[in-house]
Amino acid sequence: MSNWITTAEVPHASHYYYFRKCFDATAKSRLSARVCADTRYQLYLNGKMIGEGPCQGPQYVRYYETYDLSRDLNDGENEILIKVLHIADDHFIASFHRERPALWFDGILQNGETCTPLSTDESWCCEREDAIRLIPRGFLSLPPFDEVLGASVRTPVAIHNFYEPIPDCGYNPYGLNDPYILKARLIPQMQTASPKAMRVVRRGKGFLELDAGIYTTAKVALRLCAKKGSVIRINYAECYAVCDPETGRPHTKAIRDDAACLPDASARSQHFDLLHTTGKEQTFETFWYRAFRFIRLEFEEDAELSCISAEFSSYFYPLDEDGSFCCSDERLNQMWCISRNTLLCCMHEIYVDCPHYEQQQYEMDSALEMLFTLRMASDMRMPHKSLIDLAHSQMPDGMLQANYPSTHVQIIPDFTLFWVLMLRDYLRYTGDLSTVQSLTGVLDKALEAFENLKNADGLISPTPYWHFVDWVPAWERGVPTGGDEEPLTVTCLMYAAALRAGAEICTALNRPMRADEYRARADEMINAVKLHCYDADAKLYRNVPSRREFSQHTTLWAILSGAVVGTEAESLIDRTFDGHVRVEKCTFSMNHYLFRALELADRYRYAPELFAGWQRMLDLHCTTWCENPDSPRSECHAWSSAPAYEFSAMVLGVYPTADGYKTVRIRPDFQTHALTWAKGSVPTPKGNILVEWKKSDGEIELSVALPNTDMQAEILLPNGTSLSQTQLNAQYTCKL
Repeated sequence: MSNWITTAEVPHASHYYYFRKCFDATAKSRLSARVCADTRYQLYLNGKMIGEGPCQGPQYVRYYETYDLSRDLNDGENEILIKVLHIADDHFIASFHRERPALWFDGILQNGETCTPLSTDESWCCEREDAIRLIPRGFLSLPPFDEVLGASVRTPVAIHNFYEPIPDCGYNPYGLNDPYILKARLIPQMQTASPKAMRVVRRGKGFLELDAGIYTTAKVALRLCAKKGSVIRINYAECYAVCDPETGRPHTKAIRDDAACLPDASARSQHFDLLHTTGKEQTFETFWYRAFRFIRLEFEEDAELSCISAEFSSYFYPLDEDGSFCCSDERLNQMWCISRNTLLCCMHEIYVDCPHYEQQQYEMDSALEMLFTLRMASDMRMPHKSLIDLAHSQMPDGMLQANYPSTHVQIIPDFTLFWVLMLRDYLRYTGDLSTVQSLTGVLDKALEAFENLKNADGLISPTPYWHFVDWVPAWERGVPTGGDEEPLTVTCLMYAAALRAGAEICTALNRPMRADEYRARADEMINAVKLHCYDADAKLYRNVPSRREFSQHTTLWAILSGAVVGTEAESLIDRTFDGHVRVEKCTFSMNHYLFRALELADRYRYAPELFAGWQRMLDLHCTTWCENPDSPRSECHAWSSAPAYEFSAMVLGVYPTADGYKTVRIRPDFQTHALTWAKGSVPTPKGNILVEWKKSDGEIELSVALPNTDMQAEILLPNGTSLSQTQLNAQYTCKL
């Protein structure tokens, strides 16, 4: 029998707890175990860290990890130590918690033919760490930062059995659920890289600054010695910023690694650990990862600080990258690498919007991060988990929570539509009909939520929720002016696009009547938009019906929804870009969709204008992509990693034309970036597609290698020739 165990005390503040069990074994023994805890744990065997968890997930599921601990067993006595971070009500974070710390360890110790249970029960010991105070963070905060008060002080705490769970089921024969519904972890353990030393940037009176050399998410380890009673503040900063000459505080971000500036003030004020020194050598290690480029230690001038070592171990999802890109323009190669680093820094046990601030899984961010992931790797597990996590957040009215898992409820209507588009893209890239079939109830209810919001004009009415569209500087809270009082044209067109995506999903799942219904509803919405939101004088779509204000956003969704096609779409793009009226521009979060509209309207020649934003970030020495172009709050937002998609799907030209890459179109873009050659690998569920091309004497030489003969490719050459390739390797030559 394996019980959950909990402390007898009900903590009023967050603490670390140490659960311990000693047992005898031999070096030839075998030990396997399943482990889960509330809120989070680190598992040690004989002093060695083995793993951590539980994997972040929805409120209704508690994931557990499975370990083979055999090779770390000793002859004689062994010790299991599990450090549990319990998040109490004094913290408001993106995780779920109960009122007490809890642990479940379900182990089997095998000696020869003898198997002995080694599981949590009242024979385990527990201690509370009282020398570490956990510093609460504000709204949408993350696991707390540490204030180490000195040498460790551990207070024994009584424990008792909680209950015996039913793993991988969670319900008894009468349909009553366990307090924790346990499911096996869906994704691999996070990757912790080997430690790297940080470089000292500069040192002065009362401070020491360290540089990791690149923006990273990492576990940090510092070995310090300072005068007893000193307080070391360990600040984590994304970049340097220019100081205001009057206040002396950083206020403008310029060259990101310019040490003539101070670290970003917003980072310094919110992201820090505190270490109270003992006068002896101390080691400080973070329990949760930190997101930073620079670390600044601040202390009293007479602290006599000696920094013996400062190391970081990068920490993120172990993405098995089989996608690649390289070309004749080194700046584009840099963009690929920065897109990769940005994605990894936002990819942990969930897709996060930004690792430095919220660490929340938002639908818009996740829809984009999934697409960028699938251009870099054939690993479908994180996209699969993200879709399921977000589906668990659906509200009674059909809306999905904007971010999930979360202890609070936030609704952004358009983000529910991004989940629908994400589901369609997931099917397109993976061919996983089973998962998509299981989520059709969520899909139908999500689309019905918007149908129920239609007003007398057939448009989507305003809601009590946040009508965020994009971080356009002229829009308060990212909402087009008037968007809280009138229907938003973008939302109406996005709804039409989501309906068409839903129709494609239903067709693939053999639901023809529902597919027809969704297409008809999309046509109705488009007709209403054309009647009430189109400006005949500007020949553009308004942001809201009554205001003659325009944006690239309405144009792109008019094209992606099918409201305008062919030469009409070409003209709409031209009018949007020609400057004849003021048109608000997309920022990085929407640029991917604007690229798709340019592609669909045969106007990709405008793409370099969009790439100027990424060129600017290169000039500023960014090593991850920013949240938005103008005074970005966050230096690392994976929704800005669109170059990874563009280089794979456009420069290499690979795109699935049937779900699961049953058929594929290969149409490289030889013109936009003025390249002389490009090559790369595009991952698919069937294996990698290899593409390489070069220009020579007015000709294009193109080679394509398919992973197997089950895939059929349509090769589109710049002279208009369309060829079919089923053989594994082929070469093509044509005039430019």
